[in-house]
Amino acid sequence: MRNMFGMALDYTTSYRALLYAQRLVRGSAEEGYSRLASYLEQISIANPDSITAIELDSMKRFKYLFLSFGASIKGFKYQRRVIVVDGTHLSGKYGGTMLVAAAQDGNFQIFPLAFGIVDEEDIPSWEWFFTKLASCISHDKPLVIVSDRHKAIKSACDKVFPWATRGICYYHLQDNIVKKFKGKHLMYLVKGAAYAHTVYDFDRYMAEIRSANPELATYLEKADVRLWSRVYCKGNRFNIKTSNIAESINSALKRARGFPITFLLEFIRQKLGKWYWKRRQDALSLTTEHSGGVEYLLAVREEIANTMTVEPIDGWHFFVKGGKMDCVVDLEHAKCDCGVYGVEKIPCSHAIAAGTHAGLHISTLVCPLYSKNYLYAGYSENIYPIVSQHIEERECFPPELKRGRGRPKKSRWQSWLELSRMRGHKPRKKHRSRRCSNCKETGHTKP
Repeated sequence: MRNMFGMALDYTTSYRALLYAQRLVRGSAEEGYSRLASYLEQISIANPDSITAIELDSMKRFKYLFLSFGASIKGFKYQRRVIVVDGTHLSGKYGGTMLVAAAQDGNFQIFPLAFGIVDEEDIPSWEWFFTKLASCISHDKPLVIVSDRHKAIKSACDKVFPWATRGICYYHLQDNIVKKFKGKHLMYLVKGAAYAHTVYDFDRYMAEIRSANPELATYLEKADVRLWSRVYCKGNRFNIKTSNIAESINSALKRARGFPITFLLEFIRQKLGKWYWKRRQDALSLTTEHSGGVEYLLAVREEIANTMTVEPIDGWHFFVKGGKMDCVVDLEHAKCDCGVYGVEKIPCSHAIAAGTHAGLHISTLVCPLYSKNYLYAGYSENIYPIVSQHIEERECFPPELKRGRGRPKKSRWQSWLELSRMRGHKPRKKHRSRRCSNCKETGHTKP
């Protein structure tokens, strides 16, 4: 890199110039913490019913932060009761960890619910975050919380949400299996057991795993099948089997994770405001009864249902032949022997065939959470920008500096699973063919 006089700049000088330019535009990290309390106050004024909180230590240094917009709190009432939580490291001067709680709407899109920033990802910080999160949701309905196998999350969840059902991310379980048991060649069996809709299919996959690697089968059983398998989960996890929802939010906020804390929060507010506006417009433009993702599933399953034969048992029960297996469908309780209808709350091919034979419209068989009305209601509230107001500032000093010298890392090392999934969608990089600069022929160079 060269400066305006054509002189070469070394790496350190270039990096210091970058930091200086960023400080001119966004201010210093210390200024961000000093304005933090007043910024949260302005967020609460501009967005009523929002829940914000800040925790300081005895020396008035930053410790914890919580932010959940009123639009997210009201919109969660129209989403499926499954919350995915995850944490990611911040790359700013003072480091820290950002905690995220998210759900999924009826169109299988990410629904951000709450954000937290803590000095360290440990049991006290997760307990504080869950305590604030509990004030954002109602306790009158069942709830499922999905996360990785972090011990702090388990301890905090058991203390704050003892009535909720826990689930662990299937992909994090995969990573442990490959590293500890060298079972990469058995991953298709583990995936089959985790995704199984019936006890019969689950037992069949587990029997194959035990015959191939008994230690791996014992490890999976000790990990508690109620946490990682779909068929034994006590709550309604629907189609959510991993923590990818929260990790996707972390990826969307990657560019801002090194910003001063107030700029990071403002980046989150702008991002959520754009999402809510776009998805509200998409919901208004729907001409179908349900969301686009559900309508696609119903169209595919209806094609298969047309090839099945139905034998009525009584007014609500039907025996359906065809597909991978013959099933008894209970339309009154939304159940089918294949297990798909009971887990996803979206009718499988057997249920569609039975409903058509009974003269019922397909839309009456789908859970209302997938309807376009619920989709619009989830994004009906706006997220407003802050309006400059004179608010008495509260002292807030930055936490202790824990970061070492040098430029902080922006990305972490990816696991084998993440790399394999990425390579599955992107072509391999082609090597550049060498060409002779003298004869212009390929296969050799001039030397």
